[in-house]
Amino acid sequence: MLLINLFIIVNTLLPDYRGFLLNGWHTLIVAVVEIFLIGGVWWGSLIASHRIAGPLYVMVREIESISEGDFTARVNLRRYDMFQPEAEAINQSMEILQKRIDRIKSIVDEIEKQPGGYAPATPDHLARLRAELEQFKTT
Repeated sequence: MLLINLFIIVNTLLPDYRGFLLNGWHTLIVAVVEIFLIGGVWWGSLIASHRIAGPLYVMVREIESISEGDFTARVNLRRYDMFQPEAEAINQSMEILQKRIDRIKSIVDEIEKQPGGYAPATPDHLARLRAELEQFKTT
C-alpha cells in the first residue's frame, strides 16, 4: 500500500519519472482499492477485538458473581468467541465446588434433623464434614 502511494507521490513530484505510470483513472482505482483494504483491515480488527474483549468481560462478571457467593454462575460464551477452553475449565471447577458445598449442606441438614433439633453432631457427621472441608485449600 505504502509503496503504491510512494510511486504516486514520486510521479506527481517528478513528472519526467517513468517508473510507474498512472493516469487519472488508474489513480482513482488504486485509491478505491486502498479504501476497501483499509476498511477491511479495520472491520477485521474490530471483530477480532470483540471476540477477545467480550469473553473477558463475561468471565470477569461471572467471577465477581462467584466471589459474592453465587456458585451457580457459569461462563457462557458465543461459539465463535476466544477462550472457550478457559470458560469450560471455569465452569467445570464451579460444578465441582458447587457439589462439594451441596454435600456439606446435606450433612448439616442431617444434623439438624436429629431428634431434639440442634443436637450435638455425631462423630460420623463430624468426620464427614471434616473430610469435605479438607478438600478446600485455604492456606
